[in-house]
Amino acid sequence: MTPRLPGESRKEKQKAQDSGTWLALVFVLFSVGGFIALVSLILPDFAMMLLVVAGLFFFIAFHYFTWGRWLTARVERMKLDEEQE
Repeated sequence: MTPRLPGESRKEKQKAQDSGTWLALVFVLFSVGGFIALVSLILPDFAMMLLVVAGLFFFIAFHYFTWGRWLTARVERMKLDEEQE
């Protein structure tokens, strides 16, 4: 019997957990997609409403990351300027 390294069982366990997470994520995405398809059959404008809501979330996320990066870089520059004085 060959001895196992201490981290081997943890790696295998982590891989199993990761694959389970991906499987659950794919299942949820297909379920949500199917639900949206069914509701769109009844309410044709539902897909457009989802598109508008997704666009709004994208707009907010885009500004959040853009301004966050810009302001973070600006604060870092201000700290460097204060240290140089």
